Amino acid sequence: MKINPKIKAYAIIALIALLIPISINWFTFLAHFFSDGNDTPVNPLEYKILTDSTAAVSNCLLLETDTISIPEKAHIKGNEYTVTKIEKKAFSYCRRLTNIEIPKSVTSIGYSAFENCSNLTNIDIPVSVTNIGYSAFKNCSNLTNINIPANVTSIEEGTFNGCFQLNNVEIPASVTKIGYSAFSNCSRLKSIKIPTSIEKIEDSAFRNCSGLKNIEIPESVINIGYSAFAGCSNLNVVINNSKDDVVVGEDAFKGCKSVRYTKNP
Repeated sequence: MKINPKIKAYAIIALIALLIPISINWFTFLAHFFSDGNDTPVNPLEYKILTDSTAAVSNCLLLETDTISIPEKAHIKGNEYTVTKIEKKAFSYCRRLTNIEIPKSVTSIGYSAFENCSNLTNIDIPVSVTNIGYSAFKNCSNLTNINIPANVTSIEEGTFNGCFQLNNVEIPASVTKIGYSAFSNCSRLKSIKIPTSIEKIEDSAFRNCSGLKNIEIPESVINIGYSAFAGCSNLNVVINNSKDDVVVGEDAFKGCKSVRYTKNP
């Protein structure tokens, strides 16, 4: 009896599926199964075409990968595209990811792009990036250092919320706003310089940053939100303005060591 080749192929695939434990990540298995002769796995990244010449990283297929290098060029269906964006949630919950290389072609990082990447320790964001979405690095609990490119104008809601190990951040002079809960719960953040470009520090921006000791808020800041520095129990605050010229939300400095204004009304 002659067996139809298609039926035979399906039977082989079904047999392989039965032999592979459920705990094995299917994407990992397929990546190695279809690797080339040098045992080099297929690219673990998925892409989304944006324009005739550009594309975005939309997903990471191998959740247990520890190091990823995003290429500047992506080849999709025989065509070449420049990678200009990391899409929303592209690497979220890649808990084993420790290092990632981002090419200079990337200009935008979408919201929650690296959220809950709990083993990510350092990331070098190229100067080409002008936009970082909200919660982009939320709960990256082992991230120790971050560089914010000079062309970013706003630190959005929850961008670094829950980055407990973060101890060094430099905010560039291009930034005009620090968003809601942007650095909240960054308990090891020891110091941060607020540039004179900042006009607004939103609600809970630095809430529970208990490692902060001294901060100087420049005259350019005219609005400090609700609970902006609440729970910063070791913090001495100097505001280079008068009480009448700054709108200060309720409990903005609750629990802080001291708050001092340098100007009279």
